[in-house]
Amino acid sequence: MRRLITAIFVCFIVTASTAAFAADYPKMTIRLSHNQPTGSPEDIGAETFKTILEDRSGGKMEVQIFPSMQMGSMREQTESAQMGTLDITIQPVSVLTPFVEELQIIDFPFLWPSTDELYRVMDGPVGRRFYEFTEPKGLVSLGLWASGFKQFTTKDIDIHVPEDFKGVKMRVMPSPLLIAQYKAWGANPIPIEYAELYNALQQGVVDGQENPIQTIAMNKLYEVQDRLILSNHGFLAYLFVVNKGWFDGLPDDARELVLQAEKEARLVEREAQAKKEAEYLDEIKSSGISVTELTDEEYEIFSKKSRSVHDQFASTDAMKELLSACYDELGKN
Repeated sequence: MRRLITAIFVCFIVTASTAAFAADYPKMTIRLSHNQPTGSPEDIGAETFKTILEDRSGGKMEVQIFPSMQMGSMREQTESAQMGTLDITIQPVSVLTPFVEELQIIDFPFLWPSTDELYRVMDGPVGRRFYEFTEPKGLVSLGLWASGFKQFTTKDIDIHVPEDFKGVKMRVMPSPLLIAQYKAWGANPIPIEYAELYNALQQGVVDGQENPIQTIAMNKLYEVQDRLILSNHGFLAYLFVVNKGWFDGLPDDARELVLQAEKEARLVEREAQAKKEAEYLDEIKSSGISVTELTDEEYEIFSKKSRSVHDQFASTDAMKELLSACYDELGKN
């Protein structure tokens, strides 16, 4: 009887193993780049993708990860993924919009009421409509990864409604959308490179800035600002994009494995980002900086004031249709 049970058990293991590796995965080395340091949520997601792909392919599909902009600037990494020098890169939407203008809608201010709503829309049919626009540019978008909602920080200035921004010098990335956004609220937007941000705040070149909690904490911007306003006014999203030629050339089983690995890694990355953000917010609060949150009424005032920016930058028929689809999903029409 014991021999029978053992035989059945061994047969089960062999059958399961055979099923796991039944697909004839190609032997390959996949090059994946991103911009964040090791241990960041983006890197945790990338490592998860690597583990899943390598384990389930029986080691045939190896993933090499290049973090911390080892493969060049963000734009250079995107171009490398287009050309096929890189197979995969994880880049902010704002970096991809010069290549695919339709993606700019994801960055619109006061569009997304919560992370849950953002994920629901971008993981569904409307999100797939966005991603279709990357393919003519040589990139296939597999999913949206998270860096978190951006928040306002200022020095000696309380922000509750757009009028409070009147005359305030706000640092922005060199983005026409962000410049228009702050002008619509009455601020004086000043483009400053990221590497110069801390000194610009410290020296009073600008009064405030916007960034996700993680960035504010990691760069200790709370040392040169005394107010954090939890505004959730814009989401800093990343896209996991792959070279189209490489992806289309994969056998069906391998392509499905890449899709599944990205989907599972995406969820891990989002969970890691939320956990890290909570920890970083505690760090910021412990510094003694004033932390306030826009009320629902204040949020709605900002939202209405931002509609003109939406209208201005949804400049093509395709973008107007995408924006309308987002409004429909979010109950904003």
